[in-house]
Amino acid sequence: MKKFSGADRLMKLIMRTSLIYVILSIFFLQLIQAASVSGQVGLDRKISLAANNIAFADLLKQIEQKTGVSFVYTNNELSGEKISVKQSEKTARTILFPVLEHYNLMMVEDGMTVILKHKMQKKAIVKPGSIVGYVRDKENKKTLPYATVTLKSSGQKVITDVNGYFIIDNIKPGEVTLAVNYIGYSAMAYTIAVEEGKTSKIDLFLSAESNDMKGITISGIRRGEAVALSNMRNADNIKYVLSEEQIERFPDATVGEAMQRVPGIAMDYSYGLPRNIIIRGLDQSMGSITLNGNRLPSTSTSSRDVDLNGILSSTVEAIEVNKTLTPDMDADGTSGSVNIISKTPKKGEKQLNLKGSFGHNFLLDKQNIDGSVTFGKRADKWAYLFGINYSKSFRGEDRVQKDYDTYEINGVAKTMLSNLELEGTDIRRENLGLQVEIDYFPTQKSQIYLRGSFNKYYELQTRGTKSYSIGDYTDQAHVTDVSIGSSGTPRNYNRNLTSFSLGYKTDFNNWKADADLTFSSGLYDQPLYFDGYFSYNGLSAGLDISNPRAPQFDFGSVDPNDPSKYTTNYYTNRHQIAHDKDGQGSLNIQRTFELSEKNKFVLKFGGRYKYKEDDHTRSYYQYTLKTGTLSLSNFLGNFSREKYFDGNYNLSGAISDGYLMEQYYQNNRALFVDNETYIRQNTDPDSYNGKETLGAGYVMGKLTLDKLDIITGLRYERTGFEYNGNIVSFNDKGAYVSTNKVAVKSNFSGFFPSLNLKYALDQQTNFRAAVTRSLSRPGYYDLVPWQEIETRRKRMKIGNPDLDQATSTNVDFLFEHYLKSLGLISGGVFYKNINNYIYESIYTQAGGQFDKYQVTQTVNGANAHVYGYEIAWQQQLTFLPGFLNGFGIYGNFTQIQSKFKIPGITSVRTVRLPSMRPKVGNASLSYEKYGFSGRISLNFYATFISELAETQENDLMEKGRAQLDFSASQKISKSFSIFMGISNINNAQIILDYGDGRPNDHKYYSTWANIGFKYTPFH
Repeated sequence: MKKFSGADRLMKLIMRTSLIYVILSIFFLQLIQAASVSGQVGLDRKISLAANNIAFADLLKQIEQKTGVSFVYTNNELSGEKISVKQSEKTARTILFPVLEHYNLMMVEDGMTVILKHKMQKKAIVKPGSIVGYVRDKENKKTLPYATVTLKSSGQKVITDVNGYFIIDNIKPGEVTLAVNYIGYSAMAYTIAVEEGKTSKIDLFLSAESNDMKGITISGIRRGEAVALSNMRNADNIKYVLSEEQIERFPDATVGEAMQRVPGIAMDYSYGLPRNIIIRGLDQSMGSITLNGNRLPSTSTSSRDVDLNGILSSTVEAIEVNKTLTPDMDADGTSGSVNIISKTPKKGEKQLNLKGSFGHNFLLDKQNIDGSVTFGKRADKWAYLFGINYSKSFRGEDRVQKDYDTYEINGVAKTMLSNLELEGTDIRRENLGLQVEIDYFPTQKSQIYLRGSFNKYYELQTRGTKSYSIGDYTDQAHVTDVSIGSSGTPRNYNRNLTSFSLGYKTDFNNWKADADLTFSSGLYDQPLYFDGYFSYNGLSAGLDISNPRAPQFDFGSVDPNDPSKYTTNYYTNRHQIAHDKDGQGSLNIQRTFELSEKNKFVLKFGGRYKYKEDDHTRSYYQYTLKTGTLSLSNFLGNFSREKYFDGNYNLSGAISDGYLMEQYYQNNRALFVDNETYIRQNTDPDSYNGKETLGAGYVMGKLTLDKLDIITGLRYERTGFEYNGNIVSFNDKGAYVSTNKVAVKSNFSGFFPSLNLKYALDQQTNFRAAVTRSLSRPGYYDLVPWQEIETRRKRMKIGNPDLDQATSTNVDFLFEHYLKSLGLISGGVFYKNINNYIYESIYTQAGGQFDKYQVTQTVNGANAHVYGYEIAWQQQLTFLPGFLNGFGIYGNFTQIQSKFKIPGITSVRTVRLPSMRPKVGNASLSYEKYGFSGRISLNFYATFISELAETQENDLMEKGRAQLDFSASQKISKSFSIFMGISNINNAQIILDYGDGRPNDHKYYSTWANIGFKYTPFH
């Protein structure tokens, strides 16, 4: 581990303070429970005593003479019974103790004076009792997670778990009163008799806040909102929660789509759908994605990222976004930690949820289908839940990409368009989500669970591509030596997630413990990629750039779609596969100490161990004809988009079919020879395997002082890794020379203290503050010791096994006020100081074997700083009269700034972090009444740096984007409802420009919609 820099003095102070805090707390607790008895020198003196059948008073006098102590007593302590004692060289205390026991006496020592008293009669030991139970909605009997239950006699407070269950231990027998509080519900009090040494069971029922506004209930969506808000209010850290019902409120089919509604979150899009999460300006590589608290393995080829398109939103019960960490959480959460909570069986409920829908994609004019079934039941000892979710959808993308080069026109060097590429993509996506949970409850305070989930995400892409490469300009409107490239490239992907967990939870007296064993696997597999690339060369054309985003070529009388003019002499295919497999175990133990009626201390400690294997094989093949060429006429495909890019182009005709190319190659292998240089250059550097181990331990304490909670502690994590890679070399003519295997073994580690403060001004209002330390690990591929050395170009790309983990000091302040009408008003600020920020660098090597080579490598950079503010407001406007009281507002806005220094061509540049959206927000207007729920929603972000270059004018900037969506549902009966959704109503596009304004990349998606039903017969 690298030493802390000067910027981390605050964290060192917090680390030491946290450790001292925990140690002193434990010492204090031991101290207040121990009886203090000081030994006196006189009675500890060794004496010899021989007394036969003497009075008790005479025995005391002999001891006084030999020790110098004075005994004080009354006639009540004396006894007429004679006593005999014979002891040699023993302490007076040892001699006296059995005598006092015989006469049922005790002594109180004050210096050299010993007062004798009769012992108090021992009272019978009263065994405390316990209360267990559920908090439920009185109307529909559904459990209410994260409710606050308070034992009035002692002030002891507990929060119900995700199933609405609570346990209160160490209760004095007799009648006690429980007070229950929940957002959106009227507070209630219940009296229950607690028997000695027994566990009492009770269900506590709450009623929704009463109002006279007909048609408004707290069932369905509003119940889900109450659950989410209660979870947030009672949390020890700063977090945001989306419940299942809230997710269904939007037309969001995947977890990725649902995440874009959360304050401070933006998404990285893939083919028009959100894929990777960006929290407070930091991408997914600086955070973590967990399932029920266990980190998910990667579904990408080289990083730790999880493609959130691969998890259907219908498979989850809730999503938690943790923006600050506590010591019992994994430390890799600099940007934040997203915890996906799977569905679980509910006590006393039989669950059956049926959902189905069909939809339409307006770009491709194709239909989508979606369906899910979930069934579960919970009895006293056993519970189970099974779910199956399936989605088949079609997506499309029209993409226009432009590159530039320097040309000399009339003796003047100008930067002009050098390449225009039209890439149309038809996508068929299939998602399958399977989940199962089986629970056994040996006692009312313990649980054994077995959970399994499988998320299959399959994507088949059919691409049609035309590219126009410009050789030269005669003037700005005429180009020569134009080459048209054409290809049809089918390719597919599998991104699968599998997870199995076996765990145990128990509660005894004031102790709690839980243990979990989890195996999980992430798969990225691309078994199909057939690329037939043909070209038509030597053309001249007029060039119209009046619309710089859609330049137009005019080839005159020449037909650019004549397939007989397109030829090729090679064929390319590839197969790429990556496996990420984890085995992990965790243990947490917790002890609660009741200090007074309103004060308590919770000590928690535990750890986690994880073993990971990760491997990636990239097999790229190119086969060259021994003689002659192939004509496109024999390999024509049927890809066609006549009104491409909103009618600016006709991407049809003269596009090859990759399947036909693969078939021809397989039938005529003898006509081809392997292009070894291409194969080795595109295969060996990217293929690797390795393993990682993680060991973590923590201790934390939570001290509750009336309205103030102090949560602090220390976590230690050590990551060890071993990776095997390849060094690939080429000669000065660019031909392949050799591949040499290389291995590396290293580790990084660190201490991660944290401090979270929560002050509850009242039941609805919290002030929060946090200072935490976190980490982000390099991607797998970044740590592999690979090298790709191109001698001819004096260029090399290399891995970096010397990378250190990036660490961050994080400071947060938040105000949150929860509204009785189911709402939240919050605002806060945050700051992150990131040491050893990890980014890709392009630099020129100075000295050594590769002097003056251009090197591309992921490196640790200078400190990066991220800071900003968040505001959020969500409220049902139930205070409005009549029709208007069905309206609701949902809005949030985050503004972020960042800076770090990178090398430039002439000097060091200070820039914003790549991928950081400086402004992110959501705005939504809803209406809910008489079983109807509808909302129109806007999600937006501002222009940001997508990719850094050596100069500002060549930085890639993604322009700001706003997407408008609509969703609605209508309850037909208590069990049956219908819904609909329209996404991207305004046809929001993704546009990238260079820093100087030149258009680079433009992606167009159109709109998609669905309509369906939901059936829930059990209530």
